[in-house]
Amino acid sequence: MPENTFTILGSSSGMPQADRACAGYLLKVDDRLSLIDCGGGVTSSFLRCGFDPLDVDRVFISHTHPDHCCELPLFIQMVYLTGRTRPLDIYLPEEFVKPFRAFLPAVYVIPEKLPFDLNLHGFTDGFTFSDGFSLRAIGNRHLQGYAEYLGNLQLANKMQCHSFRIEVPASSGRSAKCLFYSADVGDFADIKPHLDSVDYAVLELTHVELEPFFELAPTLSVGKFIISHLGDAEETARVTQMAAKVGLGNLRIAHDGLQLSL
Repeated sequence: MPENTFTILGSSSGMPQADRACAGYLLKVDDRLSLIDCGGGVTSSFLRCGFDPLDVDRVFISHTHPDHCCELPLFIQMVYLTGRTRPLDIYLPEEFVKPFRAFLPAVYVIPEKLPFDLNLHGFTDGFTFSDGFSLRAIGNRHLQGYAEYLGNLQLANKMQCHSFRIEVPASSGRSAKCLFYSADVGDFADIKPHLDSVDYAVLELTHVELEPFFELAPTLSVGKFIISHLGDAEETARVTQMAAKVGLGNLRIAHDGLQLSL
């Protein structure tokens, strides 16, 4: 029976690091792959981890900051050059579907030229996917700080950013598992109601005040906290020290290539 896994392809913050890719994660369920976010360096990390581009069924993008989606055209190019013929489904925040569809031909990734169907699906808060596992999109306030600029410039952006709750059902010899991926959030309150009783909480804490998190974390029923999307060594050390101070022994700092068993 194949192992179900969740692999950290990129653990860096929005400030690129020389030795780490930006946000990117890979869910493997029964040998079927789902890519979650595709920031800078993720395509190379995908290959370094030994995955086959032809095994990817779909891509989910949490939000459209460059460190979460800038390599998506390159990923499409990679699966094309690998010889893909079956469809590829890409799930994008609804606000991004039209701009991304227009952008692809500008970089000569022309859907009509591809030997496979490229299906772009828009989603919003509350969207649910189900096929071998379930994924629910939970809107958060990470992009709300742009509201004034969007209004003044009359831009069409809708500030859509999402966390994902992923549930892998039980099967022969394997118990059900639940993983929560925060993506970037505006405030710890965005994700607080969704953390209890999950096996893994993969949290991007760059934009979150750490004190409230470390006050509450020891009281939550979480199997393991995986802290990702951190910047330099100083930021990583601070998180590690705060975890030790409150006795949070089930916390681990993410690194590129870290694999979680589901």
